[in-house]
Amino acid sequence: MKTITKILTIITVLLCTNVMADGHPVFPPEVMKPQVAPIYCGSPDQVYGHATATFLQRPIGWANVRPSGDPNTPVMAWLSLWYSEKTDSGSLFMTVVENGETCLMGYGTEWTFDVDLLLDIVNKSFVEGDESTQ
Repeated sequence: MKTITKILTIITVLLCTNVMADGHPVFPPEVMKPQVAPIYCGSPDQVYGHATATFLQRPIGWANVRPSGDPNTPVMAWLSLWYSEKTDSGSLFMTVVENGETCLMGYGTEWTFDVDLLLDIVNKSFVEGDESTQ
């Protein structure tokens, strides 16, 4: 029994070590692999202009992108999630700091949202005093 406990402890430590790097979560190397895929990029003014005028989308969320997700490294890009209730379409864009281009990372229709989670996020922002909508 002691041997099994030791083995399970070692496996747990190894798994946690692979999943956490410097205190932040990362995907283990065997989970994700690089993929060559067509990505379309353009100037932020034009891309966001078309998202707004053509697709009737508005930004509903933003995030910083850092190397390996490490919060102690400089921002290398920004993600933004855009959505249109009228067309039920959404886009995920990434604007790269180095070249200033905005790239379409994904586009989808017929969205389903976790309303309870969204309400929790909104309620938490009111409690914390962050009532801004943009």
